[in-house]
Amino acid sequence: MLKIDKTVECNSAIMEPCDSLTFYREEALRPDIVCDADFRSIPFTSTDYEVMDNSTDRSFLLMDANEHLHIATPELFCKKLHCPDTAKIKVVTIFGNTGDGKSHTMNHTFFKGEEVFKTSPEQNSCTLGVYAAMQNEIGVLCLDTEGLLSTSSKSNQRMRMLLKILAISDIVIYRTRSERLHSDMYEFLGTASKAFCLHFSQALQSLSIQGSANLGPAVIIFHETRHTKPLENSVEESAEEKLREKFARLNYDINAFSSLRYVGIQTSSNGSTDYNKLIAALRVDLDNTTVRSARQPSIIFKAMRALNKKFSGEIVERSINPFPEQYFTCPILCASCNRRCQRSMGHEGEDHLNLNPCQHQHQFENKVELCKVCYNNGREVIVTRIDTWTHSVINCPHCGEIAKTFKYWSGTQECDAIRTQTVHIWKDSNISPKGPSHSGQMVLDKVSYVCEALTNFSSQPTGVLKEWCADKVAPKYWKPNHEIVNCFSCKKNFDKTGLRKHHCRGCGEGFCDACSKHRMPVPARKWFENVRVCNDCRQFLLKHPNSMPGSSNADATAAAHEETDVTVRKCGETLYNTISNVASVALECTKDIIKDTARPDYWVPDSEALSCHICKMKFGTAEELLALAMSNANERAQSPQRSFKGGDCKRHHCRKCGQGVCAECSKSRRPVPERGWLDDVRVCDECVSDNVNTTVGGSSSSSSVPPDNATPRTNSNCSSGGGGGSQRQSEVCFLDDPKTKVE
Repeated sequence: MLKIDKTVECNSAIMEPCDSLTFYREEALRPDIVCDADFRSIPFTSTDYEVMDNSTDRSFLLMDANEHLHIATPELFCKKLHCPDTAKIKVVTIFGNTGDGKSHTMNHTFFKGEEVFKTSPEQNSCTLGVYAAMQNEIGVLCLDTEGLLSTSSKSNQRMRMLLKILAISDIVIYRTRSERLHSDMYEFLGTASKAFCLHFSQALQSLSIQGSANLGPAVIIFHETRHTKPLENSVEESAEEKLREKFARLNYDINAFSSLRYVGIQTSSNGSTDYNKLIAALRVDLDNTTVRSARQPSIIFKAMRALNKKFSGEIVERSINPFPEQYFTCPILCASCNRRCQRSMGHEGEDHLNLNPCQHQHQFENKVELCKVCYNNGREVIVTRIDTWTHSVINCPHCGEIAKTFKYWSGTQECDAIRTQTVHIWKDSNISPKGPSHSGQMVLDKVSYVCEALTNFSSQPTGVLKEWCADKVAPKYWKPNHEIVNCFSCKKNFDKTGLRKHHCRGCGEGFCDACSKHRMPVPARKWFENVRVCNDCRQFLLKHPNSMPGSSNADATAAAHEETDVTVRKCGETLYNTISNVASVALECTKDIIKDTARPDYWVPDSEALSCHICKMKFGTAEELLALAMSNANERAQSPQRSFKGGDCKRHHCRKCGQGVCAECSKSRRPVPERGWLDDVRVCDECVSDNVNTTVGGSSSSSSVPPDNATPRTNSNCSSGGGGGSQRQSEVCFLDDPKTKVE
């Protein structure tokens, strides 16, 4: 056995190796293990640490390694600290790797070398959990924590415990003994800053504890070297600035900390550690009360208990795989799910393989249908579909015709005879889609182009004619459409915003939909059913149901004797609503069926394309977009969606990538031969810029697929209708809102 001479000077360096080791013959002849009791099995299945209490006369175990507080009440906490609750104290906590001398540093910094926190020359760590001791002379609560990089089986739980203690600390000392600063220090402090900003700061602010600090602590990095020089201040930059640049290069944000100080010393091999610089830095931060002032012990304990209760769930410990598979596996990635091939590099003659399921992407058409009978027999056989206008016939090469599904008249299109499977699309293979010919969609595009040209050519004369017809059948008290420029209530310009004009049945002024969304009778105007009224008329009619809004008593009496015949307007609205409902049922449903039949498979469905893929503008009418912009006014600065500038935003599909885009982001027209479009068709700006970039780079751009992280365009208006990009003219109030049926 070895006998260690423990007669070491109290001012020696931290964890100084002892040279006075003496062998004794009689001790060497003794057995290493002396056991006079029965052997017992060790419970390896325990999920908790064995609680080890290494308290001394002046220190006590505050929180064990299982995150259990050993102090129950604030009164007991003050009793353990030997200080009254009226005292104002600050919390100083030390962190660092195991074996770097954290306990020794706290003893020499605050207690003049007295062993308040236990130290040990053993290989096993002597500090498990968090120990506390009070320095009453300067009013400091000292916390000694468990070391990092120890052989703990619960490193994640230990990290959470340390971060919670850091959150309630006023000053943090990170103790490191190394020739150069290691990455574990940057990682710990960067993680602590991120956790404080995301979780602890909000939790501390929500505590109903007066005086609980919610600002980050001050950090002091105490760096001791032997053979290398520590960081030094220079004319160009200080040591703290060098540290901040290093944190920034490693992508770590340390804005949560109120200050960052660096204390570096170089200790000779035979010398002892000099703590004077550390004591001076601590004295400056302790005297500084501009950011964090001293608090009562009960407030500190309540904040610690609240954080420990809030963040106390079970953590799954995952071991790090020491085998770097990416060093030896094939580097080819799947274009759909971005997963890596699992075969070894250079697997010639074998296809790429990844056993994980792939993610379906419409533009790659990587979803295949397999015969379920053949799949159950151990074979993967892809079936074929023969589509007609009414049904689809599913054929298997081995089983023949296995199913026939009707498209639109059956309750569901799912088939029990097939099994859908998503396959990987490897980037080194030919990713060019092999979809069917889009003859049906091409015919629809031709018809849409002709309708669009006629609409754009006749939009202005048609609008003037509709205004003239609307004014002819309007009641006498209605304001003419050609005189209505802005909304009478919110003053929004109808031509600029693309909003529809509506007349209030009470006062006859022109309003937008948002300012005239209420429905109620207006008996004084001969409207006995629920009709559109503005906000002011609604408030008036709620108080005076039988009075005439917008008129004085004399005017109302005179107007009562006049003929206020609104029969022509009522008949026109009833006729238009009937025709609109029949057209929406008969024509719109048929048009949707034709579109779904002719739509290419790689197009993103309308149910998934709710906003423009490039500018993130939501698709919808001008009224819907304006309401959305008003509700999201506070979040507009953080949202990638560009602001609403007026008009409808209709959904279009790029013929190359299949994504849903608006008209402003898809003004270009060019052929897409790899998709089967030989004429000039709609192409989004991302695909156009991708073609330009690949052409300039000298490579072919015919099979390129636009990336998902392209920079959105935010300087254009999305108020186009149809497929040509012309702004929709504001619709006059000839028959009011076509979506609202007037009873």
